[in-house]
Amino acid sequence: MRCLLGLAAFLAALTPAGAATRRDASPRDAPIRVAYDPPILATDVAIHRELKRRRVLEGLRTAIGGVRLPHPLTLRLSACGGAADAWYESRSRTVTVCYAYVLDVQARAPAEPSHAGVSRRDAIVGPIAQVFLHEVGHALFDILDVPLLGREEDAADQFAALVLLELPPAQARGAVEGIAHLLRSHASEESVEEVLLADDHGLALQRLYNLLCLAYGADRRTFGDLVESGALPQTRAGQCAAEYHQAAYSLGRLFQHHLRVGGGERTRIPRAFRWMVRP
Repeated sequence: MRCLLGLAAFLAALTPAGAATRRDASPRDAPIRVAYDPPILATDVAIHRELKRRRVLEGLRTAIGGVRLPHPLTLRLSACGGAADAWYESRSRTVTVCYAYVLDVQARAPAEPSHAGVSRRDAIVGPIAQVFLHEVGHALFDILDVPLLGREEDAADQFAALVLLELPPAQARGAVEGIAHLLRSHASEESVEEVLLADDHGLALQRLYNLLCLAYGADRRTFGDLVESGALPQTRAGQCAAEYHQAAYSLGRLFQHHLRVGGGERTRIPRAFRWMVRP
């Protein structure tokens, strides 16, 4: 079973022996700003109020606070003109998640626990955490000039999954189940057409199985029933430990020179995502 570490400590633990992390007091300490834009649509008001009450953006700032940035980064919740979207804008170095995206997540969440046992809370907070971490992954790849081999969208998915899998087991399980619920919902609306196969995003079911494989590879005790229930095919499960360790090792190598190592790193991720379990 994997060790529970904060992001900086997690990455530092994966850094090859002899490779130093940066500890100097240099300009690589740019701020991470948060912004809750005023809602425009009536449907956005309750979402704005609830996410601000839970301090979702402040929690995300804590999660990535172990990484030293050479430029400021802004984390924003916005009305987006009613679009249900999320993105990272490199020119302004801003991660934006739209209120309508959160509204769509809420609409897809079950009113009562689903037949798979997914609670409404997990089906909402898991995808919200995932979409922010996914876009933050894009931001860190850009701001830190991190080299990537393969599709950036897949790398951002892996980054988000690896961070969430550092939560305490029960919380990580709930997050994975919630994200899986959303991906299955999207998959039910997809048809395998050439335009989708050409997209830089993977199909929802591909993203789902990649997530489940990383989870199973990270912690078979917590996620072992994914294979027993058939949610993760046996044909994929056998290589999941190797997939998880390859992804975790690669993340450690790519970020090894950008870490702020200090006290409190072991509890950074659980502290950052307390909003997921807060009443």
